[in-house]
Amino acid sequence: MTVYKIKGQSGTVEQLITLSAETPEQALEDAKKYFPKRMHGQLSVSSYENEYRELLRKNGYPERVLDQFSDEDCEGECEAVGIV
Repeated sequence: MTVYKIKGQSGTVEQLITLSAETPEQALEDAKKYFPKRMHGQLSVSSYENEYRELLRKNGYPERVLDQFSDEDCEGECEAVGIV
């Protein structure tokens, strides 16, 4: 199982939870029971143990910043700053 972070945002309200699941799709479905229905369309999933996320952690990126990045954002940031 992989650990996923699921973020939901509605207006100024942001909620973040962490779940273990086999796939990102399963994590998203499981997460829906923790979020109000109005937030289901704004949910995003990222894996906690993504290799690019780990590289950013090792290079001093704070967890609060990484929480804002999707897996694709982490990859793009690594490329932008020349980590990979």
